[in-house]
Amino acid sequence: MHTKKTDKKLFLIQPERIKLYCNQLLEILIYAHIVENSLKKNLMMKMLDQVPSLGWTWNALHEAAKTAEKAKNSNKKELQTLFDNKISNIISTFNDKLDEDMYLIFNAENNKDLGTTDTVKTLILSRLKASENYKSIIKTSLFFMAQPRNAYDAFTQVMKTSNKIWEIAGDTSSGGTFYSKRLILSGVYSSTIAHWLAKENRTIGESEFFLDRRLDDVKNIGKISKQSVEVFEKTKRELGSILTKKKR
Repeated sequence: MHTKKTDKKLFLIQPERIKLYCNQLLEILIYAHIVENSLKKNLMMKMLDQVPSLGWTWNALHEAAKTAEKAKNSNKKELQTLFDNKISNIISTFNDKLDEDMYLIFNAENNKDLGTTDTVKTLILSRLKASENYKSIIKTSLFFMAQPRNAYDAFTQVMKTSNKIWEIAGDTSSGGTFYSKRLILSGVYSSTIAHWLAKENRTIGESEFFLDRRLDDVKNIGKISKQSVEVFEKTKRELGSILTKKKR
């Protein structure tokens, strides 16, 4: 029996074709990521209407999906899998939205001549302005994230906001200084949020005076000082006070 010789050229891999396939695959993955994030954000926004009555629960997400065009045919398992079966990831999506709004309100072009401390202050106040319409929802999210099982995610979220602020402020630090500055700013930011949320009718202007004192505590926010470490300890007490009141 005569067997035809296989043309070895058929098995030669052309680098240009591999590059083309890889680029196409990358484009598909990027597009899929964008679509998924868009769906997550849309669901989260719909869910905010349900949180006041249902809390941060899967039931709230399921109800939200009924009014979300691209998700209304998804079953409960698919919806929960979209957020890796963690309510804290939905809250993280909410926080990401507020961080985005913070940047838009800040308007980098109008504030490009500010010094580091004033830039950080303006960004924190912009974050409060971005949160104005969600005050009660933010309180419930803090209460939910205060549960021991959510401690790591809660810390990650506040550090993410802190990092966003430092990035916009043009910070280029590295190593231990990079993390120390973000930890300290997390304390300043969290304590200011706690102060603002402590009273329903407290204005951002009132919290601005509080923020000024916190920034004064750390002297120069662009440098690490001994006094600045105390800010994080104050934050624990202030957030703890709010969560205790909420629990009652």
